[in-house]
Amino acid sequence: MLQERIEDQVRQFCDAWQDLNMIYEDYARSVNVPYTSLYILSLITTTKDCTQKIICEKTFLPRQTVNTIVTGFYKKKWITLEELPEDRRIKTIHLTEAGREFADQIIPQIRTAEREAMEYLTPEQRRTLLEGIRIYHDAFRSAMLHGGKE
Repeated sequence: MLQERIEDQVRQFCDAWQDLNMIYEDYARSVNVPYTSLYILSLITTTKDCTQKIICEKTFLPRQTVNTIVTGFYKKKWITLEELPEDRRIKTIHLTEAGREFADQIIPQIRTAEREAMEYLTPEQRRTLLEGIRIYHDAFRSAMLHGGKE
């Protein structure tokens, strides 16, 4: 009985997570930008000294996908790539003025909606939500690495 309830809760959580992702996907479609491009653009706007490696680590997207999107941004003159002095093979990604203008047209709506959604919760609900997700994340990672309960 308890196992069925937990499996149902897992399904509910996964469905809710998918629904949240669909909101981002729908928004990306509404502004005529592929979801992955929107996600990467958003990361570039918030990550100091952003590199393709950082984008891959944060998004779990393949290097080839990230490179294709970053190259597309470069061709549109939305970004510049600057070599790191300590390792010239690594390039940091910086928005150009045109890239900043484009990002400023679409990213603020996401940030505002995220903030408004979080503000809808009471401070206690926010703490509980964030703590619960952190605990779930750690337990899920451990279970995936160790094949379940030890």
